[in-house]
Amino acid sequence: MNTAVIDIGSGSVRMLLNGRKQTIMTKLGEGLNATGRLCEAAMKRTIAVIKKFVGEAAGADKVYVFATEAVRAAENRADFLRAAEKDCGVPVEVISGSEEAEIALLGASGDGDATVADIGGASVEIVSGDGSRLVYVRSLPLGMVRLTEQAGGDPGLIRAYAARGISRFGDVALRPTLLGVGGTFTSLAAMKLGLDEYDADAVNGTVLAAEDIDARADRVLSLGGDERAIKSAFPVLPEMRCGLITAGVIFVSELLSYLSVPQITVSESDNLDGYLRYKRQMNQENA
Repeated sequence: MNTAVIDIGSGSVRMLLNGRKQTIMTKLGEGLNATGRLCEAAMKRTIAVIKKFVGEAAGADKVYVFATEAVRAAENRADFLRAAEKDCGVPVEVISGSEEAEIALLGASGDGDATVADIGGASVEIVSGDGSRLVYVRSLPLGMVRLTEQAGGDPGLIRAYAARGISRFGDVALRPTLLGVGGTFTSLAAMKLGLDEYDADAVNGTVLAAEDIDARADRVLSLGGDERAIKSAFPVLPEMRCGLITAGVIFVSELLSYLSVPQITVSESDNLDGYLRYKRQMNQENA
């Protein structure tokens, strides 16, 4: 069965089709932290990308579309969903934070025996499974768009807010395998590898040690938040990612410190893959 999956994230819209992933950043969650609402410009550019992806998936047997924290938290989510479904012709499922965490685990870890950290634009999920059941799952509104806006881009405030927010995860039941999914992790892996163009195969399985994160943090912070300078130094980053990478590198540094782990492995298999596996499992059970 030829199935397409589209993920409406807080920072980007992504599609999985025929084993290939596409990502376009739209920053749907822009301004959400301050207003509690999705702004008109962000909704329009996000819907335009969804419509583009649905068009490219016209030959698919099924197109699934799901949305995460920016949509589920927004006061005007109903307006966005109506407009998206009207313009794009497909229903949008809004998943919960715990569901988002579970599909990240299902996508990143084939056997479900791992701890997965999923960093998004408006939320961060951590989930652990022992192969037969979930032993820890929590979603918090700590995404990199939110964190950047909350701190006004100030690195000192970003670190303080990140540390305080991460502490709310409490006692995480860690498994021996620790995986990181989402644009922050994949961007840091691409930066470590010195890529000029993104290469999913190269990024997948990249180990980010604490010293790797510190080195990237030192370089990013030395650029003083200048997005053009960041783009010049790390051409692999999409332009919209350049304004979020300061928060990203600080957050990952604080997360590894909080979890008392020396490293994390980046996975290109993520909630797109997990959502598809989940839907296929459901279809088999209902057949």
